[in-house]
Amino acid sequence: MRNIFKTVIVICMLCTFMLCNTIALANVENEKNFPVRITFDQPGALYHVREAEKAFIQLNEPYKKVIVELLDTDKKVLSRKSYTIKGDKNMAVHYPLKQKDLGYYTLKVIAESTLKSDTIEEGFGVIPNVTLTKKDWDSPFGICGHYARYDYKKWNIAAVQQKLGIAWVRDESNWKKVVEENLDSDPDLDYLDRHHICWLNLFGYINSFDGIQNDKGVWTWNKDVSILKKYVELTKGHFVVFESQNEPNNFGGWSKRWPHPQGQQWRPQGWGKPFTDLIKQMCDSIRAVDPAIKLMWPGEDEWIEYFVNERGAAPYIDITAIHPYVNDKIYPETEKFASGFYDEHQRGLKKMKVPTEMWVTEVGWTTYKNNGEPNRYIPVTEYEQAAYLVRTYLSHLYYGAKKVFWYEMADEPFGPNNPESFFGILRFNESLSVKPSAVAFSNMVNNYRHAIPVGKYAGQSYGFAYDNQGKNQLCLWTEKGSKEETLYLPNTKKVNVTDIFGRVQQLKVLNGKVIVTISYLPITITGFVQDDFTRLYAPRKVVK
Repeated sequence: MRNIFKTVIVICMLCTFMLCNTIALANVENEKNFPVRITFDQPGALYHVREAEKAFIQLNEPYKKVIVELLDTDKKVLSRKSYTIKGDKNMAVHYPLKQKDLGYYTLKVIAESTLKSDTIEEGFGVIPNVTLTKKDWDSPFGICGHYARYDYKKWNIAAVQQKLGIAWVRDESNWKKVVEENLDSDPDLDYLDRHHICWLNLFGYINSFDGIQNDKGVWTWNKDVSILKKYVELTKGHFVVFESQNEPNNFGGWSKRWPHPQGQQWRPQGWGKPFTDLIKQMCDSIRAVDPAIKLMWPGEDEWIEYFVNERGAAPYIDITAIHPYVNDKIYPETEKFASGFYDEHQRGLKKMKVPTEMWVTEVGWTTYKNNGEPNRYIPVTEYEQAAYLVRTYLSHLYYGAKKVFWYEMADEPFGPNNPESFFGILRFNESLSVKPSAVAFSNMVNNYRHAIPVGKYAGQSYGFAYDNQGKNQLCLWTEKGSKEETLYLPNTKKVNVTDIFGRVQQLKVLNGKVIVTISYLPITITGFVQDDFTRLYAPRKVVK
């Protein structure tokens, strides 16, 4: 799903449900067998301020003493409590989690016996109340999910997304199964509706080898298209947009049945013609049910040019989807779209008479462990992942993306050294416990859901200025490391600085200036007097 260098092994992993499910279950079973285990009483290990809940520390061996440390985001020990264990196996410690401040926290458990000591850590989040109470169709914040791979009735992954306030999920649908089994409704849709989550329905792959060429040279998939139409009729009113098949060069056998003449799998010459025939037919079937529903096409530059110029697809394209992953350069700002390429790209779309609405339907960074072998992804730390998540969302939304979907909701359990593992903002364990990136996501929703970008920061750091429902707001960060920067504010008395985990620091403005420490972790600054604020940024240019 990520880029042109995907291997066959990874493709097979991603495409094979049974294999993924088996690996996933094995991963959880291994966790259960660890001598010390931490679980939480809320899905995702997510809590609100002063919410009185507990963590459960299960001891599967006869320990004599358990020490529990509560650490903050900076790994500072906030509290330390010791428990004497009386008895043998299967003892548990119930640890209270009531916190008064937002943030990402870690429980560190040290279990001691006469023979050994075992240590385990697990993170949890205290987040703002951004819980979805209704569908937020206009929200720009989305995430990719593979709900069908997990037993969501057991883990209730949608409840985690709902509490994080992430309005959209991009996931494949079992549209064929729903129709062929004559179901009254799509159970996956019902599940997401109950949690007020908007679904970017990604149609599962139609087998390229099922296509038949008619006497006019058009490739057809009449059975699949008729089933698709029935699904759209069944779910009418629940979807505003459908996404056509994801990365056809990688999946569905397109580049196998119609290979590129020079073997360049990502280029459309070869599979592009029959694929265009199929998507046109899909679009016609959808519009026959509801002309207002939009269809999204994969939007690689060369693909769109080929689909339009060679295959006349412009009237069928409503939205284009891009996957602007960053590989060896790591930093979000090094990617062309995240640094302003939207203007040029939209001019090209206009020239081809294609709508300029673009969605980032996949982007992300993985926290896997590199075993020393060269790979297309350089792994990042969990805190870097959190920082890059906020930076990439704000950058893409500033420059022109309509919506952005992080890849992905939960880690893929392919092993610690597999680069396709650990893109998730949740860990794959019994609690689906949060990484720092999940807590950062909830705070981004809280601070930027209604923020309108008005300009680009004029100083030496990266950043943007916003009008947030009448209040001035500035977001700043560095590419890496940290530095101090002076803001000149002759009329402002004090500002509030909030980090991506929700912690707030108030700074006084002395003699018309304030020194702010800026790091790779973005900060949000509020409290500016208007005259001071407008001097901090260059106004945003609106593309016409």
